Amino acid sequence: MSNFPFQYFDNISLSVIVPVYNEGSNIQGNLKLLQEEVSRYFKDYEIIVVSDGSTDETNINVKKLENEHLRLIAFEKNKGKGAAVHRGFTEAKGDFLLFIDGGMELHPREIKIFLGLMYLYDADIVIGSKRHPQSNVHYPWYRRILSYLFQTAVRILFHIRVTDTQVGIKMFRKNVIRAVLPHLQVTSYGFDLEILGFAARLGFRNILEAPVRLDYFLKNNKGTFRDMIHTMRIGLALLKDVFKFWLRMRKLPARNNT
Repeated sequence: MSNFPFQYFDNISLSVIVPVYNEGSNIQGNLKLLQEEVSRYFKDYEIIVVSDGSTDETNINVKKLENEHLRLIAFEKNKGKGAAVHRGFTEAKGDFLLFIDGGMELHPREIKIFLGLMYLYDADIVIGSKRHPQSNVHYPWYRRILSYLFQTAVRILFHIRVTDTQVGIKMFRKNVIRAVLPHLQVTSYGFDLEILGFAARLGFRNILEAPVRLDYFLKNNKGTFRDMIHTMRIGLALLKDVFKFWLRMRKLPARNNT
C-alpha cells in the first residue's frame, strides 16, 4: 500500500459506525484513537456511535467529547449489535460505510488499508479476516474449532467466497448497503452473515478479505470454562439466526451486477 495515492481520500466521504455497550470507562480514549486515525486521511467523515442500551457512563462520556464529526444515537433498551449497526447504516451519509467494534480490539489503523483495497480492486465490500495469510491473531483452540465449523457451513449454505464472516470490521460501498437494508432482520450475532449473504444474492460478489491483528486474550477476563460456555451459547444463537436467514434468502431471486 506504500504507493497508494492517499489524496484519493480527499474526494470521498466516510461514515464510521461504532456499536457500543457499556464501554463507559474506555469510550473516550477509543473514540479519540479512532478519530486520530480517520482524520489523517479523510477530510469529509462522520463517526456515528450507537449505544445499545448502555447502563453505565457510556452516553455521558460520548457527549462530553463535543466533536463536530461525532454523533451519538442511544437506544433506551438493549436490542443487539445487529440492530445498532443497522441503525447506524440508516443514518450514515458517506460514500463508504464502515463499522468497527467499539471496544477497539481491532485497531482503526486498518481503515485506510480497507479503503485502499476497495479502490485498487474496485471491491463492493472489504472485510477483516482472521484467516487471511497476513493476519496476526491469538484466540483459544475451542473458538478456532467452532469458527472453522461455522465457516464451513456458511460456504456450503450460502456460497459466499470468504473464509471468515464474523470479524468486527467491515467496509461497504453505499449502494451495497442501500440495496441490502430492506432485507435485514437479524439483530444479534448473525447480522454479519446476513449482510454478506444478501449482498452476494443481490449481485455484489466482489468481496475482499483483509488481514487483522487481534489478541483475544488481552480483553478476555473470563476463565476457560466460563468462556467455553459463553462461546457455546453464542454458537447456538448464531445457528438459529443462520437457519432463519437461510430460509428467507432462498425466497429472493439471485441477481448479477457484473
